[in-house]
Amino acid sequence: MKKMLGLLAIAVSLAVGPAWAGEEFCDDSGGGPDPPETTESGQDPGSGSCEVNLAYTLSMLDTLPSEIPRGIRDIGFSDTLLRRLRNPFNEVEIGWDIHEVTLGMDTSQPSEARMIEWSFRPSDKYGVERMLAISLRRKEGEVSVMLDWLQSPAPDWSYATPSRLEPVWLDHRSIVLGGADVINQSAYLKWVSDAVVVGVWTGEQLQEVRFPLPSASWKPVRLRNSLLLGAPTQSGTQVSIGWPDAFRHLWSKPVPAPMGLPDEPVAPPDPTVPELQ
Repeated sequence: MKKMLGLLAIAVSLAVGPAWAGEEFCDDSGGGPDPPETTESGQDPGSGSCEVNLAYTLSMLDTLPSEIPRGIRDIGFSDTLLRRLRNPFNEVEIGWDIHEVTLGMDTSQPSEARMIEWSFRPSDKYGVERMLAISLRRKEGEVSVMLDWLQSPAPDWSYATPSRLEPVWLDHRSIVLGGADVINQSAYLKWVSDAVVVGVWTGEQLQEVRFPLPSASWKPVRLRNSLLLGAPTQSGTQVSIGWPDAFRHLWSKPVPAPMGLPDEPVAPPDPTVPELQ
């Protein structure tokens, strides 16, 4: 039962995804994405934006396949994409907008949507990875952006798939957005020479949080946008996120297989009962 309840929180997109080696990152590409080797990219209606719509309901229990479900959006960072995302200050900047958020219908109870993972690795080492996990959390009628800076237990580890491995929490910060109505909230992610930066506009005030990287050799390797495991998510949660135009017509790679489901808990032995020889 615990395994099934955990799987309920896996992301499912509102739009029906395509079927070529994964899923296109954006939902709003008009007539559907083309395989990346075609020359038609960029001609779809709505090509001036990139939106990802995510939803979670208890009815997903009836529709979850036996394999890892679709709806997990990944961006892999090539040198070409990193150049496209650089701002005039030579920083890799990814602007994103929280278009609209509903964190379940019971506003008296806490609810959270863990929805973004941004992973980093050093170019001179293997087997080491750090991750920024971003959530929206509602508690006592107030919505906050929750920022967890983690040391991943293995490369390609993610909250998207059940695993007995756990990350090491290095830092945690939060930015209060205000009341339960969050619409058109602007934010950005930045990769600078020695840090990962998150900026969120709350009204006319910019709040910025900085997480240091061990050295300048660390680079972004993956951005994941989905509703992810491990957070108390209510049925009826919906999140709409706007991403940069540079993410249009980029495709998700297949999600790595789970690293082993957690074992069912075993009751400790009763010391009053003698062991069988």
